[in-house]
Amino acid sequence: MMTTQEIMELAMEMSQLEVEPADSGIYVEGNGIKNVFFGIDIGVEELLWAKQQGFDLVIAHHPPNAALRYEDIYKRHATFMMQAGIPAEEAHSAIADKLVDLHIQSKTENFTRVVGMAKLLNMPFMNIHAPIDEITRKTLQKTIDDMLPATVSDIVHEMNQIDPFPHSPVKVEAIMGDPQQKVDRLPVLIGAFTNGGYHIAKVWFNHGFPGVVYMHIAPQEFQKLKADFPERVLVLTGHMPGDYVGALIFLRELKKRGINVVSVGFPELI
Repeated sequence: MMTTQEIMELAMEMSQLEVEPADSGIYVEGNGIKNVFFGIDIGVEELLWAKQQGFDLVIAHHPPNAALRYEDIYKRHATFMMQAGIPAEEAHSAIADKLVDLHIQSKTENFTRVVGMAKLLNMPFMNIHAPIDEITRKTLQKTIDDMLPATVSDIVHEMNQIDPFPHSPVKVEAIMGDPQQKVDRLPVLIGAFTNGGYHIAKVWFNHGFPGVVYMHIAPQEFQKLKADFPERVLVLTGHMPGDYVGALIFLRELKKRGINVVSVGFPELI
């Protein structure tokens, strides 16, 4: 048995993040947890079903408050760039417009609905976003780094061997650039709340990086990126299978600790 705080601490330990991020939290605390229901997105319907089924805890991946207070997480994109040697001024400039967008978007969010219902139901409820994404990022980055230098097609093939991709209709795919191109660097830009879009990839490309890995990108930003950087590589993991890379690793660890876990996605892989 575990508590909600112990489960959060486990996620932090596995991700090696030092400070609990603003996009993760415990909304209704729970103790003596033996049965966990997990989903990437949790709404009122899932909370009601979990309550009826007698689960001790519901864990969401995505935060129930959508864009609320999450600008600080997006700043990790600048951190990734600076760690790779990109000047701080340029890194912070690349994220500036999106930070404003996230702040404005936060004013539209219904931040009481799902959390409020969890409290009314007395249903222990938490979400773990950045820590699970960081587990995903590190897993994919290690897979890539262990191969380098390698062709894009070989990298994509190897990534598609990681659970849950063999069981997913959505596969890792290089949607931009020559798949036979050999690369010596390929940063995985996951774990910063949401994808970096055009502006983040542009900075990496301008600094000589042959490609980047995203979970997803808006179609219009992809088209602009492809027009401006036709020789560069963009690899997409897909949102749901990408999220489940880290989620499966984390949920399997819960299971090792005696917790029964039921997952909305890829339940057969837990």
